[in-house]
Amino acid sequence: MRRNILTVAGLSFALCATVPFAQTGAAERHTLVIGSGEVTGYYFPAAGALCRVVNKDRPHGTSCAVAPSSGSAANVAALKSGEVDFAILQSRAALLATNGGEGFKDMGPTPELRAVMSLHGEAVAVMARQGSGIETLADLKGKRVNLGRPGSFQRAMAEMVLEAAGLSEGDLSPAVELDLAEEATALCEGNIDAAFFTGIHPMPEAAVAVDECNSMPIPIKAKNLDAYMKRNAWLSRTVIRQGTYEGPKDDIPSLQLKAVLATTTRVPVEDVYDVVKAVQANFPAFTRLHPVLKGLTKAETAKDGIVIKMHEGAEKFYGEAGLNK
Repeated sequence: MRRNILTVAGLSFALCATVPFAQTGAAERHTLVIGSGEVTGYYFPAAGALCRVVNKDRPHGTSCAVAPSSGSAANVAALKSGEVDFAILQSRAALLATNGGEGFKDMGPTPELRAVMSLHGEAVAVMARQGSGIETLADLKGKRVNLGRPGSFQRAMAEMVLEAAGLSEGDLSPAVELDLAEEATALCEGNIDAAFFTGIHPMPEAAVAVDECNSMPIPIKAKNLDAYMKRNAWLSRTVIRQGTYEGPKDDIPSLQLKAVLATTTRVPVEDVYDVVKAVQANFPAFTRLHPVLKGLTKAETAKDGIVIKMHEGAEKFYGEAGLNK
């Protein structure tokens, strides 16, 4: 039996009605459910935006509803069981889940997972304390660097950036394991030299480090970065735009993980095609529905961060629209 969902209606994502998953008949057959994330996070409003455009057009009588969840792992389980029809997954999680890799070994492989579209990205900012002498990734060697708590998203991204730069935790002096909320204070009090901030920028925590003690983001560049990214296809390039934080006069090269709307081979071609079409047909309005979607382009949705097979319905639409080139 499906658990409760939140349908998206009106002008605010906060105005949601609770609807039982156990509905039967035509209403159930034409309601597509999107697994999202915590209500206070980014996946929930992104799913809400998707449902808004689907519910606006109601292709073939289809409606859309949002199911909150604890994140990518829960969403994969819900997709696998048929509890939801679509779900937002982190790009890395999508590939690992498909293969039954790290974090999904107990669940086993989910080869039926398919990508539908790419959404927003979560980028890394490596903030260096003023006077630390850190201007490049190589300069992190021998410095006091906060990587984040073990098992956290911050930590996973920090470890990937270090590896891409040819560094390891043993090269730091020492590697520190503070929570995200503690990083700015530690930087400004001189207890660490640099820290990793991963999320949607500007991040309030990173802005504090910039505003209170002139910490600056450093460019994520490395000699073997291209080769590393080929081995870790879930990573994609991005920039932290000039003006995002006070100080930098240019865009800062960075890396990101994309949020990807996924489904399974069980969902019909027509349903997936209709969802993609609804987003693309209302694209300017879609990207205005939440700040997390600002700057997203149609071309990005069809390819960036897509590291698993594309669903046939999505491929069909992108081919017709010329977006799969």
